Amino acid sequence: MFKTTLLFSTLLLLHNSFLAQTKTAAKPVAKTNNTQPPRLSQFERALESDLLIDKNNNLHVVYQESADFGKPIFIYYTSSTNNGASWSKPITLSNDETGNGSGPPVIVQDGSGAIYAIWKRYGNKGSKYPAPDVTLDGRGGYGNGTLFYKVLQGGQWSQQFQVSEEIGSQFSWFTFFNNKGQLLLCWNEVSPESLSANRLMWYYADWLRFGMLSPSGVTERAEISKPAAPAYKGGAPPENGIINLHGYGDKNGEVHFIYNKKDSDNAQKIFYYNGKKHEAIYSYPLYQEGNNFMNPPRLLCDDKGVDHIIFIPSSTTLESEQLWDYIPATKQRNILASIQQKGITISNFQANQGPSGRMAALLHAGGIAESKEAYGFFYDNGKWDKRGLTKNASKNNYIYAQLTPLTYLSALSTYSSQHGSVGYTKEGRKKMTMTLTARWSSGGYSTSNPSIIFINLD
Repeated sequence: MFKTTLLFSTLLLLHNSFLAQTKTAAKPVAKTNNTQPPRLSQFERALESDLLIDKNNNLHVVYQESADFGKPIFIYYTSSTNNGASWSKPITLSNDETGNGSGPPVIVQDGSGAIYAIWKRYGNKGSKYPAPDVTLDGRGGYGNGTLFYKVLQGGQWSQQFQVSEEIGSQFSWFTFFNNKGQLLLCWNEVSPESLSANRLMWYYADWLRFGMLSPSGVTERAEISKPAAPAYKGGAPPENGIINLHGYGDKNGEVHFIYNKKDSDNAQKIFYYNGKKHEAIYSYPLYQEGNNFMNPPRLLCDDKGVDHIIFIPSSTTLESEQLWDYIPATKQRNILASIQQKGITISNFQANQGPSGRMAALLHAGGIAESKEAYGFFYDNGKWDKRGLTKNASKNNYIYAQLTPLTYLSALSTYSSQHGSVGYTKEGRKKMTMTLTARWSSGGYSTSNPSIIFINLD
């Protein structure tokens, strides 16, 4: 039984509607000098990060990094209590001595103040052939793995908790809160029967589930959709799986989410669930969806309670590469960015939900011989503020939207912006972590490998 206020009624609605759709942190290190933003990572082999600003405005970051080629990609944690001027020595959260790496992490704080770091571990424990990395994965959940989390309370991290009872069968996932401030996680996985038949691809992962996370482990689990049975014993199940899950819980405790799924016409579509029904809101041209699991659509909510889906549509049907803000309730499409300069393409984007309906989207674009520039799109009080975040972003005509003449990394000469995460203080001020390959005018970071840096945006 699912006893929380996420409620039986919500689960029933979800179920019916879905079926109808076929260690203590180290003391702070010395401050970084003023000519460079603080570097958080250690080995200049960083990937994605996630930034949390807690209820006391302390900063917490989890990120992926490998110590060297062939070494596992682990999840590291670092924090700051002085507005990012100095950071604690990073500690490893995900190293469970299996030799397996981990996918992009998330860090969140529940209503009681406990902080959770969550990630998907690749490979299996005890395997002769661990999986230190999975190239084709991403926040969209293309690669399979096992979901784990740890909890930070009183300056101490807990043991590692496993989310699902099954090993190696989970794909896409997101966290959300019910109206009591309790933390829940939604994920999809292949069924045990499909797992035994070695059907470990996302398009078989049609078992959609919830779990309530706590500092002592998963206290509740619930099934939203039952996995489809194979047509015959040992055979393949229908390809009803989903990918790119993302969503949130509204003030009434109902869950809104999006996902990608192959429809009956075999085209992959973005589906949206508003708490009551599912609808397809965008269809990629057949076989032209690309690696959207690396840059999956994100579902955010504004100050009026209106949902926004931020995503990159297929450029095969457009005159330019674009970033869209789509409002399902009105079917309004707002083009946040459109590439205008020949040879410049969008490499990736991210989006983060802020408090009181604030929203942030980050876009990275460049060419083969160009720096990859970062652009920020920040929503507050009904409008988007568009900014260039790196040296040339405000200067070059990469996107049609007018940008404010403000850049944050003007000391850089050449660089490649790869990933970003935005957090908001309780007063609404924005801060950011960015994965950046850079050569600094004063010397510093490597020209070939990426580091995580911290920037105060406001």
